[in-house]
Amino acid sequence: MWLRPLLERSLGLGAALILVALIAITCVDVVGRYFLDAPLRGAFELTEILVAALVFSALPLTTERQEHVEVDLLQSLFTPAMNRWCQLFAGLFSAALLLTFAWRLLSQALKTLHDGAVTNALEIPLAPFGFLAAAACLISAVLAGLRGIYPAEIRAFPAPSDQKDS
Repeated sequence: MWLRPLLERSLGLGAALILVALIAITCVDVVGRYFLDAPLRGAFELTEILVAALVFSALPLTTERQEHVEVDLLQSLFTPAMNRWCQLFAGLFSAALLLTFAWRLLSQALKTLHDGAVTNALEIPLAPFGFLAAAACLISAVLAGLRGIYPAEIRAFPAPSDQKDS
């Protein structure tokens, strides 16, 4: 899929840069707070915003890689055909849920943009982060739906039940 390298590069790099920024903010804040008696102004706000950006920038990548937490207690009891139907249902249900999230996040981001909402200390506009979250949910919804309809048949690492005894 041509989308995978693009997602991995852009979202992976974005997540890595956000993590570096979080580390830098935390270090500067701790050193300033405990050694210089001068904490970093707005560190808490920056941390909140960056953690949200990290979560939503990683969401499409996690969805595409199928690395979400799954409970498969009954999978071994089902036939392959039944497992395929379960996979289809899970993918389409996830897509519907993510589309709902995208819709609600978009409406909230538009409201935030209209109201001109900003953070308290640094007055950072909040709307762009709402749009980022909505876009991430929309991309993830498309990917989840595609994964439900066209599941990956090849595994990079076989499941323990697929390995033969040596």
